[in-house]
Amino acid sequence: MNGTDDTSPQADACVGSDNRTDRADIAYVVVPAGDIAGRIAQLADEIATCYRGGEITILAVLTGALVFLADLMRHLAMPLQVGVVSVSSYRAEATTPGDLHFRIPLADDLAGRDVLVLDDLLDTGQTLGALLSELARHRPASVRTCVLLRKDRPDLPDRMSADFVGFDVPNEFVVGYGLDHDRRYRNLPDICVLSCHAARPGMAPAEDSP
Repeated sequence: MNGTDDTSPQADACVGSDNRTDRADIAYVVVPAGDIAGRIAQLADEIATCYRGGEITILAVLTGALVFLADLMRHLAMPLQVGVVSVSSYRAEATTPGDLHFRIPLADDLAGRDVLVLDDLLDTGQTLGALLSELARHRPASVRTCVLLRKDRPDLPDRMSADFVGFDVPNEFVVGYGLDHDRRYRNLPDICVLSCHAARPGMAPAEDSP
């Protein structure tokens, strides 16, 4: 999910962008690569302490959390299973547009296990909350959440919380380190704001494309 924990449309694409991933498109860096690396090592320590070395199942939400997953799990000196969750929105005539469908790996093996859901971004929390409700049906022993970024959303005082948070960031459309705009910029090492999205008051926050 981008700049997603929700499936909001990625409207307002950067007019004139081509298929490059060009640093000239970047307005400024929100979180530099070095800070990300250091914080992920800290998060791994926090997670290992929480679970006391016990085995966990990590479920990472596609596609934005893939880079986060790859770096985090290499710091976790504990037994674990890993799967990736895909999110899609039903568009068929018989369903309400926007209804979410999750493909959850290891679903038949989640009962009684400690599950850690890994996501790139906590924005409105709607998609992540829906995923937790779906996971509860599989009767895990526990479910905790870890997000790389948590957006500042004072307009959502009742938003769900996350158990582990990498960074708090402003309510801007961010890309890089797995987060995309129009399926590009995921390979940037830093968390950045694009020039076409910088200082645009009133722009609705966008979320990641599955």
